[in-house]
Amino acid sequence: MKNKMQNKLSFSPEDIRQIKHLGLNLNTMEKQLELFRRGSKYLNLNRPCRVNDGILSVTSVQRKNLISLYERKSKNYKLMKFVPASGAASRMFAEWFSARDCGGFGSSALNQKFLRNLKRYPFYFLIRQNKSAFQLIKQKNIKGLLDYILSDGGLNYGCLPKALIPFHIYHKKNVRTALEEHLIEAFQYIRGVNDECNLHFTILEEHKKEIINKIKAIKSEYEKMYSGKYEISTSFQRPSTKIIAVDDHNLPLRNKDGFLIFRPGGHGALLENLNKLNADFIFIKNIDNIAPQPLWGKIIPYSKMIGGLAIKIQEEIFDGIRQLESSNIKFSNLEEIQNLCTDKLSINFPQRYMNRSWKDKIRFLFSILNRPLRICGVVRNEKEPGGGPFWVEENDGTLTLQIVENAQVDKKKNDQLIIWSKAEYFNPVDIICSIKNYQGKKFNLFNYVNNDSYTISFKNEKGLKIKVLEMPGLWNGGMAYWNTVFVKLPLIVFNPVKDVNDLLRPEHLIW
Repeated sequence: MKNKMQNKLSFSPEDIRQIKHLGLNLNTMEKQLELFRRGSKYLNLNRPCRVNDGILSVTSVQRKNLISLYERKSKNYKLMKFVPASGAASRMFAEWFSARDCGGFGSSALNQKFLRNLKRYPFYFLIRQNKSAFQLIKQKNIKGLLDYILSDGGLNYGCLPKALIPFHIYHKKNVRTALEEHLIEAFQYIRGVNDECNLHFTILEEHKKEIINKIKAIKSEYEKMYSGKYEISTSFQRPSTKIIAVDDHNLPLRNKDGFLIFRPGGHGALLENLNKLNADFIFIKNIDNIAPQPLWGKIIPYSKMIGGLAIKIQEEIFDGIRQLESSNIKFSNLEEIQNLCTDKLSINFPQRYMNRSWKDKIRFLFSILNRPLRICGVVRNEKEPGGGPFWVEENDGTLTLQIVENAQVDKKKNDQLIIWSKAEYFNPVDIICSIKNYQGKKFNLFNYVNNDSYTISFKNEKGLKIKVLEMPGLWNGGMAYWNTVFVKLPLIVFNPVKDVNDLLRPEHLIW
């Protein structure tokens, strides 16, 4: 069988060694290639979520009460902040790499604009500290400046993880990286027993040394400054979550050295990292979505608010489950639990539910309540790239709340394109998760994945057009069968830095 599979896929002995080195096998290769051949399986959008139709809008009084609840009860739980931080800064500086290779930005006006703006970036102070680099500024040497910023002979930002790029500068020339901002921000609302603050960063293995060294260098200083204790852990995306790249004919691609090309499985591969964590409530926030400290007074209350909402809804779910397990459950109790499902969790009951027996209703309600819970903040759609909240029609006709990405929608169908274009809200990845059941045992998160929710797209790999497959995304297909609550947040909570020029947005310029 093994030889037949090998011949069918035309993998050489060298290929097989490469595949095994990644923790993969020929059977996995065939499954991946079959998904390419099958093509994307699109979701069936019913309608975009809106306030009071899948999205909860919290009043100022309710927000105050939820914040108070969080501040009272959060120390009874183990809290954690989960930060996907494997992004490389090379993407952030893509335009500057091109300009360096071309000797400038294409015109005298654009070069002058770059030199004017350079003083506004948080790392300008670091450039000025170097006499040679400062001379390049005086000489208006664009190529030399970019080379100093991006290459290992200078600041080396082109090779660093985004986590280690300076995002903000404060008084007394205090420059903070994205990593530092996340550490300090976490102390403001993620404090458990004994003022312990737990953070987990998912990183690339090649960046481990730099990130660990940075954490060691700053950890004790911030612990002393904020009178707390950090517990910081890191993990890698396992090589076995990588996916083979193919051409237009769905045949495996190779690099110039003849090796098969593999790519990371996307954010969906991080479900394994999340599944290994042990905490009661986990806040998820991307490494590049971090505001400077003066804005935290407007942002952190909303983090506490969704935290309070998670605690409140979890308590109601656990109480409902325990009632379902009781031999004394009454019809009125069952009605209350059904209302919890429909009113708080937006669960859509199948038509056949009402005709089920008493015991079948109890079993059904238990099965849909006994799941991981996520509270997802959403903001008004300002045409940022990414997914948003939608009502999705499942195969059995029921509707579920889902975060839907662009690649999951069949734009060739006019009705789906219209629904997609009417979305009013966006997913900024401001999420809090509950991954333990009412008995305190961890859920196996892989039991709640929509495995058909993978996406296929085209990318450019060093000048080569390749077809790539991404696993069900962590917060869309990876959490498809979680209990979900969308809650409206103000736009101030979303401050992404996808491109270096985003650091010039007003919200990031605080001096």
